[in-house]
Amino acid sequence: MIKYLQESNEKGSTLIEIIVAVTLLSLITIPFCGLFSQSVKSNRRTEEMMLAAALAQDTIEELKSFSFDELLKKLTYQQKDIVKLDNYSFARSIKYLVKNENLLMITVTIKGDNQEVEVATYRGKY
Repeated sequence: MIKYLQESNEKGSTLIEIIVAVTLLSLITIPFCGLFSQSVKSNRRTEEMMLAAALAQDTIEELKSFSFDELLKKLTYQQKDIVKLDNYSFARSIKYLVKNENLLMITVTIKGDNQEVEVATYRGKY
């Protein structure tokens, strides 16, 4: 049989050549699959953090639209709720701290599955 293959001029791949080629191809492509998986996870975490930061900033801007006296009336020192946004669920907490009779510190904390964003601002009476 070997003599027959050697004598014929047909060019073709042997089973061993095919196995070596498939093995090399798999050794090259498997690490890239891991990289793609990590990239998807990283993109998801980044998207979650961007949404959390936008939600925190939006909450701060909304609270800054109230006057100092209106904020003092709403003052419960801490408010907590759950906000759902783009298939994500965030725990939002708002904390008020009276620095003096004319200055109020507002801290908004947004906690997602992987990240936590905290934004603070001051509101004064003027």
